[in-house]
Amino acid sequence: MSKTNFEQQLNAAVARAVKDAHKAWPRDDHAFFRQLRASLAPVMPVAPAGAGRALSRGRQAAGPRLADDPRYVANLREVARRSANARIIGGTEVGASEFQDCVAVGNDNMWGCTGTLIAPDVVLTAAHCQQLHTRVFVGRDVTKSGRIFKVRKHVLHARFDEEFNNDLMILFLDKKVTGVKPRARATKALIDKATVARLVGFGSTRLDGTGQLGAKLQTDVPIVSQSCRGKVNGESDSQAYGCHLNREIVAGKPLLLHDSCKGDSGGPLFVENAKGQWLLAGTTSRGTDRATTMCGDGGLYVRVDAYEKWIASVLKTA
Repeated sequence: MSKTNFEQQLNAAVARAVKDAHKAWPRDDHAFFRQLRASLAPVMPVAPAGAGRALSRGRQAAGPRLADDPRYVANLREVARRSANARIIGGTEVGASEFQDCVAVGNDNMWGCTGTLIAPDVVLTAAHCQQLHTRVFVGRDVTKSGRIFKVRKHVLHARFDEEFNNDLMILFLDKKVTGVKPRARATKALIDKATVARLVGFGSTRLDGTGQLGAKLQTDVPIVSQSCRGKVNGESDSQAYGCHLNREIVAGKPLLLHDSCKGDSGGPLFVENAKGQWLLAGTTSRGTDRATTMCGDGGLYVRVDAYEKWIASVLKTA
C-alpha cells in the first residue's frame, strides 16, 4: 500500500472514531477519551511520530499524570474536533511550503536539536542544546538535500541552570536565510486562551528517543496548562509536572504515546490565531517529571512571550 493510500485510510478511520466517540459521549470527556483510544489502537502506526528534547528532572513521584487531568481530556476533544486526521495519533510529514522557518540545529558532525527562525539570520532554540550550535539546516529532511548556514555567535540565557530554568538560546547566523519568512511570535493573550498546539521538529520517532534526526514532522496536541498556574488533584502544576510558574506550557500526548521527542529540543510549539496563522508560542524543553518514557508522555515548553525583553536585548548585541 502506498503511503498516500495508507494516510487516506488512516484519516478516514480517525474521522469515524472521533465522530462515534463524540456521539456516544457528548458530555463526558474522560469516556470520550477512553473510547477514542480503544477505537484507534488497532490502526496506530507502529512507531509513533515525534514532532531531541531533554529528560525531565526525574522526580517521577506518584500522582496525577496527563490522562488524569481534566484539562487534558477536555482539550483532547478539541484537538480531535479540529484535527480529525493522522496528526492526532501518528504525526505527518511537513509539506514543502509549510513551516520552512523550523530548522535543524547541530554541530559540525551531527544534527541534534530543532529551532525556529525569528529573524532572517536569527534562530531561537533551547539552551540545553549548547553543544550543538555551530550550524543550522534549512529543509525538510536532514538526510536529504537542503541549505546549511554556519552560526557565527550563540547566546545562552544567563540564568539557564540544571533545573532547566530559562531554557533558551539564540543563534546568529553568518548570513541571512533567503526565501523563508521568519516566524511571528504569539501574544500573551493568545497563548493564555489556547487549548490546542502544533509541534514541529526533526526529532526521533521512537519512545526511547534513540535514532538519528530525519524528516521534519508535525503533530497536534492538547495544551494542559498555558502557564503552569493551575492545579490537578490538589497539586500545583509545578508539583505535578515540574514546570516553571508563568514561564512554561504543559502539553502533549493526544493519543497513544504521541508527543515531541529527542531531537525536537528547541523546536517550535505553535498556536493558531483567529486568521488561521500559526504563531510561535513556545520552544521544546523536556518531558514532564512524571513521564514514564522519554518521549510520548507529555512535555514542557518555554513560553516565548515571557522572554520578549530578553530576546530584544540579545538582538541588540548582534
